[in-house]
Amino acid sequence: MSQDPTERDEMESLLAARQELGPAMEPALVDSFADKIIAEVRRQTHEERQAAVHAEAGGKASTGAQLTLAIVSLVMAIPLTGIALGTGFAWMAVVTWTGIVLVNFAFALRHRSRP
Repeated sequence: MSQDPTERDEMESLLAARQELGPAMEPALVDSFADKIIAEVRRQTHEERQAAVHAEAGGKASTGAQLTLAIVSLVMAIPLTGIALGTGFAWMAVVTWTGIVLVNFAFALRHRSRP
């Protein structure tokens, strides 16, 4: 975890103020420092939660889109296979299924490579 130079300067100023003001002001300085640390921890926790929510939502959308593509592919494959076999050219059915498999495979690869 890298530290922002302004935060470092702020901490050094706090320590210098502690030495100058003496023990009477130490509790107030410590409380101020603790409040800043707590606020930073809360900010980072909030950011991590937001990132997790976005990642989870993206995963659900990707899964739903992949399922939709698979269903549409099967629905389209049935009549296309029937047409290809009905014309007497079995190789057209193989080409049809190869295309459907490649489209689904490409979609799956594209969505798995995303962070």
